[in-house]
Amino acid sequence: MNRLAWRHLGALALTAILAGGALAESPFPSKAVTMTVPVGTGGGTDLVARRLAKALSDQWGQPVVVENKPGASGIIGANAVIRSAPDGHSLLLVWDGPIVATPVLFARPDYEPLKQLAPISQVTTQGYALTVHPSVPVRNVAELIAHIKKKNADKEPFGFATSSVGAADHLSGELFRTMAGVELLTVNHAGTGPAIINVLGGHIPFGCFSFTAALPHIKSGALRVLAITADKRSALLPDVPTVGETVPGYNYQSWIGVFGPAGMSDSLRERISRDIRTAVSSPDLASAFTSNGLSPTVSDPATFAEFIRRDAVRTAEVIQRAKLRAEQ
Repeated sequence: MNRLAWRHLGALALTAILAGGALAESPFPSKAVTMTVPVGTGGGTDLVARRLAKALSDQWGQPVVVENKPGASGIIGANAVIRSAPDGHSLLLVWDGPIVATPVLFARPDYEPLKQLAPISQVTTQGYALTVHPSVPVRNVAELIAHIKKKNADKEPFGFATSSVGAADHLSGELFRTMAGVELLTVNHAGTGPAIINVLGGHIPFGCFSFTAALPHIKSGALRVLAITADKRSALLPDVPTVGETVPGYNYQSWIGVFGPAGMSDSLRERISRDIRTAVSSPDLASAFTSNGLSPTVSDPATFAEFIRRDAVRTAEVIQRAKLRAEQ
């Protein structure tokens, strides 16, 4: 082969290498991004998704479309992302339940979110408002416990509304049940919206709801708040005590975060995580979260992954203590 031919082959090889690099480093996003939320509209997770999607869309110059896919305690929505291409155009914004609780509650060897999803960034943490319908004749946690115990002794059910099996509002109530020594009739729903509607209507007397969902109804008097599930009082309701002030040791908080399908490159996860951190640290978004009882809490992918690992252990302990088990 002569020198001219060698030069020609070398030029072709260089072109191929450069083209491959260009493909590997192709701009993101190159099209609309879908942000799946595995719960119905009307709750805190949905609010966070829509606020964050708007902020990311503004940064990226591409639509970020929120799709609510409730059902099966988050598995349906999570699986939609698990089965998608790991190119960043399909993201999951989810509360902690489907990630750390659902795998313990359900015997589903085909659903392993800690392996099938790639952590990108935490977004918020939050406590919950422990509320009752105003017709329930109690004004504080001690009176609630006494009221439920009387119902238990009279063999009368005392209903507890949750957004779904294994959701943070469910587990916060189950932890209350075990630590307070009472029995509850748990009524699961397909989202916070339907659950809170049943408490507002007096059909179910009791529920633990996010500030996003509960605060307007607390202010209007349609719900009575008795306590906060976190370990500190909320700046939004400074006169409302924590559950732990009556039930020593009680503390339950949840988180919301963003994931992609397993197989996403580290550089892409870091890019999206960085953009989420920028969005959440903006005054407008931080204020929107804080005013709804959500604490902005962002992290890089590695830090978020380690946080999830620890939280999975904590959640499993709560589930085992409450002796919960859900059927498929």
